[in-house]
Amino acid sequence: RNLLSQVPKSAQPWVATLLRTVFEQPDTDAVKAQMRHVLDALEAKFPKAAAHLDTAQHDLLAFTAFPREIWRQIWSNNP
Repeated sequence: RNLLSQVPKSAQPWVATLLRTVFEQPDTDAVKAQMRHVLDALEAKFPKAAAHLDTAQHDLLAFTAFPREIWRQIWSNNP
């Protein structure tokens, strides 16, 4: 199951926007801090979605192991 299937349809745009903020950060530390913020925000409203995202966190943030200049190419579906 994906993350958005674990929240009501009315909240899916908010969750998607919130998650995108992780990928907009300027460096690895900021990415990790933003992920923590996203997890905290989700935990308050959608604990199952937060747990799902926390489990996938390692894979989602794998792009940070590469140089910042190519991050967008790695996580984008339109390289």
